Amino acid sequence: MRKKLPWLGALLVVALTIAYYALTEPVTVIQRAAPDSAIQRNPYSAAQDWLTQRGQPSTRILSAAALFPLPEEDTTLIIDKQRGLLNTGQVRSLLQWVEAGGELIVEARPLPKSRDEDTATEREWQDNDPLLFSLGITVWKSEQETVDEALDPFFELLDALPAFAGNPLQYCLLTDNDELRETCEALACEAPPQPEPLLLHAGDDQPSRRIQLHSQHVLWHDSWNEEDTPQEFLPEWPVEVTAYADNDFGSQLVQLSLGDGQITVLTDLGLWNNQNLHYFDHAWLLAWLTGDQPVWFVRSVAMPPLLQWLWLRAPELGTALLLLLGLWLWSRIPRRGPIQSVAEDNHRDYLQHLHASGYFQWRTEQQDTLLTALRQQAQARLNRYHHQRQQALERAAAHLKVTVAQLDHALTQPPANRDQLTQQVSLLQALRSET
Repeated sequence: MRKKLPWLGALLVVALTIAYYALTEPVTVIQRAAPDSAIQRNPYSAAQDWLTQRGQPSTRILSAAALFPLPEEDTTLIIDKQRGLLNTGQVRSLLQWVEAGGELIVEARPLPKSRDEDTATEREWQDNDPLLFSLGITVWKSEQETVDEALDPFFELLDALPAFAGNPLQYCLLTDNDELRETCEALACEAPPQPEPLLLHAGDDQPSRRIQLHSQHVLWHDSWNEEDTPQEFLPEWPVEVTAYADNDFGSQLVQLSLGDGQITVLTDLGLWNNQNLHYFDHAWLLAWLTGDQPVWFVRSVAMPPLLQWLWLRAPELGTALLLLLGLWLWSRIPRRGPIQSVAEDNHRDYLQHLHASGYFQWRTEQQDTLLTALRQQAQARLNRYHHQRQQALERAAAHLKVTVAQLDHALTQPPANRDQLTQQVSLLQALRSET
């Protein structure tokens, strides 16, 4: 019976396995998971991953200080509208970099809401965006009526579904209602309804592409004004419009050639963020503008690094802190005194060495150390008088003509002062030299 138990156990395991797979069926559960914090902080994370798959290295730059000095001309710069710290010299360096062959993609910056476009002066336009103003580009609010912003697809999905419990997306995908499933897929996966996509015009050899920009502003270039000539609006930077994209609202993308490089201006860079990159021809547009070059996504240029911001805001406080730090370091760093000149008579005899060594031991209360060797030799001589210590002391004291107490004190007790040390050394030397 015991031999059959392993076989019965194996058959039981096989039977249970077959019963499990026969009586159960797999259930798909959709679990919502928040994206990684690095993706949430970087709206162009998907674009950077896609460029990496294409073999294009990409970098995220978080300040104007990190942007300068500028990279080589084979790099594409994508700069958002937060570039308030670009001074006149940096703008000129940036345009000279483009003129030498660089590729620049810029998000247009409209006037603040506190300023009226109709009454704004030329100085206010220039101060608002000196980079685009020097290229003859201004940003205007669209005169067309804007459509209502689309609701979040998730809330539209809730409105379209009946009352239920659990995950709405799971319910949507597992339902038997074909019409409801198609509605769910459209709300969850298709692009949200927006104004008509733009048609890109980039020459006869390039077919029109569909682009969607979520902006209520339009671009205007001075060369489109029939009353002016190109020489009048850009005497210093002779640019030429090579491509544009517009819809019923107006121009949303303008591409300019400057020297050996080109500048592409868009009203919004949201078409390349994590939510909109996969819609329409947005990914194609990014590849068309960057080619196979490295890409720098320049974000938050208006916010310098912390140390630079502190220096700009409080230079006096920064100077005081640096001085305090320098004084603290000066107080903590060990310092050496002046170099002592070497004495001419630097050769000392052995007696001077013994005198210095003995004086050091006496000053550090090591009197017994001074007498140790001498006492051992005297004790060896004392043992020759008699094998008993008391009788040996009496005989040696009588021979040396001193008391027993004096001889015992010299052999056992430390000297109290220099005179006593001299007396003990003299007595011990006399005892040692006895024959």
